[in-house]
Amino acid sequence: MTLKYLWLVALVALYISPIQSLNCVYLDHTILENMKLLGSIMTTFPLRCLKDITDFEFPKEILLYVQHMKKDIKAVSYHISSLALIIFSLKDSISLVTEEHLERIRSGLFKQAWQARECMVDEENENAEEDSTSQHPHSEGLKAVYLELSKYFFRIKKFLVNKKYSFCAWKIVVVEIRRCFIIFYKLLNMNSESSSFKQELR
Repeated sequence: MTLKYLWLVALVALYISPIQSLNCVYLDHTILENMKLLGSIMTTFPLRCLKDITDFEFPKEILLYVQHMKKDIKAVSYHISSLALIIFSLKDSISLVTEEHLERIRSGLFKQAWQARECMVDEENENAEEDSTSQHPHSEGLKAVYLELSKYFFRIKKFLVNKKYSFCAWKIVVVEIRRCFIIFYKLLNMNSESSSFKQELR
């Protein structure tokens, strides 16, 4: 890249940073990369696995909360990223892909969780001068969201355990977690119309 274009990039960064931290910008890209990684596992779905498909009961009420409390979406994204990383760090998660591919997924999810946390902290620091009392009405709601997400990922983990971490079980879990990422990626980019969220849940 020439010096001329490097300066253009630097100027753009100067204008972007007051609006959104670089950690938040990087987070969008990382989520997309992880969706691609998980998508690479979903290239084929064996017919024999259809009988094992289950409804993990994604807590749809969470979407209503985060759409109204937009400032909490970064905290929710961090929680989801961390819980997904735990799932892919289970000791018996090697049967689905090669060790190398699995490490790429784990590394990507760790990066996503770290960036989500840093993005959340950056936004909290930017809003530090606001009246702290404005955050209190949402704290109980956010705790309820955390609880529902924890239950959701526990159901996913329990499914894997009951299926003894089988090949089909992992195929189904990958589809579910990728779907979860798609939903929250759209929530992070609130320019999408609310109808698009409903389509992802069908």
